[in-house]
Formats: sequence, C-alpha cells, structure tokens
Amino acid sequence: MVDEQLIRYAAPELYQRMMETFSAFHIHPYEVQATLLKKESGYDVTIRFSSNFSQVVTAHFSYEQASHPDEEVNRFFENAANQCRSVLMAEYYKMIKP
Repeated sequence: MVDEQLIRYAAPELYQRMMETFSAFHIHPYEVQATLLKKESGYDVTIRFSSNFSQVVTAHFSYEQASHPDEEVNRFFENAANQCRSVLMAEYYKMIKP
C-alpha cells in the first residue's frame, strides 16, 4: 500500500512555499492537489492539476529542502504553477468556445 500524504500536513513549510508561488500565478489551493511520499532520502512530491487532476508534475526533495525550501524547490513550484496556469487557461477557453 502506497502511503501518500497531503503535503499541507506532512510538510507545512513546503506547502507554504508552494502556496506563495501558486498564488503569485493566481492559482487557488482548490485547483491543485499536492501529495508526497516519504522515502529514505527525502520526499517524492506530486502535484496534480487540471479540471480532473490528470496533469502531473513530480520532484524529489531532501528532508532539509522540505524544512528549508531552496532555489531548486522554488524553480519546481514556479514551473509547476506555470504549467498549471497554462492548462487551466486552455481548459477555460475550450469551455467557453461556442
């Protein structure tokens, strides 16, 4: 059994950094689903987004990076937020297209 946990509770510092980054892109917490899987060397972070959460980006961060997010963490969240924004905008325009 895979023991995925919500990033919000398992790594609050990482969640806070993610939300700061995503809010700069005008993405709300309910538009993404972020989980992590605890490994020996750190966390495997998975972020799902789109209308049915079918789009996925993943990364591995050490425990140190999870408690003190660095530039690599920032870049990952910025890239994920940019991808998420692009997908959500494309879905929106597809939805309103006559």
